[in-house]
Order: sequence, then structure tokens, then C-alpha cells
Amino acid sequence: MNKWEYIKQYQQFGAYVFMALPNQKHNSIAGGFHNSFANGDELRRWITQHPEYKNGNVGIDLSKSNLAVVDIDKHKHNGMASILSWFKTHQIAPDTIQDTYVEQTPTGGLHAFYLIPSGQDKPKHVINTINGVDVLSETGITVAPSILAGGQYRQITTFDKIKPVPQWVYDLANSLGTETPNNRYRAKYSLADRWKMTIDGFETGERNNQAMSLAGYLFAIDVTPQDIYDIMQSVNERSIEPLPDHELNTVYMSARRREEKKRARMSEYGRD
Repeated sequence: MNKWEYIKQYQQFGAYVFMALPNQKHNSIAGGFHNSFANGDELRRWITQHPEYKNGNVGIDLSKSNLAVVDIDKHKHNGMASILSWFKTHQIAPDTIQDTYVEQTPTGGLHAFYLIPSGQDKPKHVINTINGVDVLSETGITVAPSILAGGQYRQITTFDKIKPVPQWVYDLANSLGTETPNNRYRAKYSLADRWKMTIDGFETGERNNQAMSLAGYLFAIDVTPQDIYDIMQSVNERSIEPLPDHELNTVYMSARRREEKKRARMSEYGRD
């Protein structure tokens, strides 16, 4: 299939498609992966306005789409071993991951896609819910036939095989009943850990978690929002594998909203 045949099949299932730069995962125009469209003609018009994306990679904006993805890392972490162990603990058939649309990433990982039925909530967006496994529902994700330096995204099963999201995906996102969750997603890094981040950058595989922890700490000690954003950008630039700008922005805004809500609750408590 050519690129537009891939795009058409995604959009037919309600996916909002964005274009990434050639050999990249990100869209560098303001708005990032939110420059996404469920209509092929609208996407073509956008590309006409931004011709540098004509031969670019293809991505899906999960935040707009009725889709969620289980991302299994087989390169930096042994996510496959983690999820097979989790399936065994929960008495789920080990081949269940193949019961839907699956892609292989250039590094050998797997992306399993699921439809979210109308009116049904998405599973939580959680990085490293168990070691090497993410549940993705609020980010942009690169899809076939995209090409990176390490290789190509390719379909393992056909897209028309995509299934409604099963209950186990929600359980995985919530780490319900498992004895092997990676609780580092919720862990608080020490002050020494945070200072080390500012020197070495964010650690690959923990970038989102560490960025959120650093931002939350800086908000808590009353650093100004602009200075916090500048510090996060500086730390991100020192990372071996920096977060894309749109993901760093998402982490910053999430930390800021969380701090604003916390302060609002404290203010209400003080008035009682």
C-alpha cells in the first residue's frame, strides 16, 4: 500500500492523522501532533500549506481519536516478558495481544491498537504501568508506513482486525491486582535525584516521569512558571534522548494545573 492508503484506513476508523517530518516522530508546527485530521482532504490541504511534510512520516493523535494503544518495548526493556507475566497472573491467554490490530516498531517493539466504543471512557494514559509497557491514550503515536533511521513501522495484523478495548487494558492501566507494577510512575524522586536530572538531563525510559517530578518540585518551591518552563527546556536539551516539544509542554501544563488545583484546595480549606 502507498502512504495515502494507510492514512485512509486509519481515518475510516475515526483516527485523526497528523504528519511528522521525514525520518522523525514529531510535527514541529505550533500545536504539534494536534495538527491532525480525520478527513483526507483536510490533511492534504494542510500538507499543501506545509510542503516540508509531503514526504514525512504518519502519526495518529490519540487524544482526539477513539483509539488507545498498548505499547510493548522490546528494545530498551523486556516489555514482552513483563506483559506475559502479567497475563499469566491475571489468567489471560498469552496470545491475546494478537487479537487486534498490531504494528511492529523499528526497534522491535509492538503497538496493539484498540477502539474505544462511543460513550465509553478511555483507559488512563500511563507510562511504564508495568516494566517496559505503556498504555497510551493522550499522545501522538507514529504508525506504518513511517520510517526512522532504525527501520520501518510495519503491520503485523490487518487494520480491519482492530477490536474494542477489552477490560484487561483498563486493569493494566490501573495496575489492578498485579504484584509486578512499576510504581516509579507514582514515586517521588529525592532532591538529589532532581539535582542530578538538571546536570545529566532526563533518563531515557523515565523522561515523562522525571520531567513531571522536577516540574512539580519547582512549582512547590514557588519558582515562577516561566523560569520552570525554561529550566525544563534546558534539562531536556541535555538529555540523551530529549522529549519532543509537544510532550514537554504537556508535562509542564499538567504539573501546573495540578499545582493550581492543590493551591485552590488549600485556599478553600483556609476559609473554613
